[in-house]
Amino acid sequence: MDRKVGEIKGAETMGKKSDMDARQRRDIVLMMLRREEPIATLARRYGVSETTLHRWREDFLVCGQAALAYGRGKRANGEAARIQELERQLARRDQVIGELTIANRILKKRADEFL
Repeated sequence: MDRKVGEIKGAETMGKKSDMDARQRRDIVLMMLRREEPIATLARRYGVSETTLHRWREDFLVCGQAALAYGRGKRANGEAARIQELERQLARRDQVIGELTIANRILKKRADEFL
């Protein structure tokens, strides 16, 4: 027993972020949905926890449901409109900040004249 006190076998892999790209995760989720192999087997083979596989499946299903509900074009148009609105708000805030900066400088100069 050359393990340290309190050390758990396999703990060095716990909490490790997966190195798999989105395509690999998608393929694993599809294997789960087709029930090609038990989840425990897939988890061992790909070196991830069963909990992680369940989370990937839920994320996959939620995003797929959103795509079906809103459609590709509508979602893209909605995102573009949201970006435009945020850019307008940001431009307006920049303008207000500029105006307040000028007013602040003027007030400081006037205050210095009275002192």
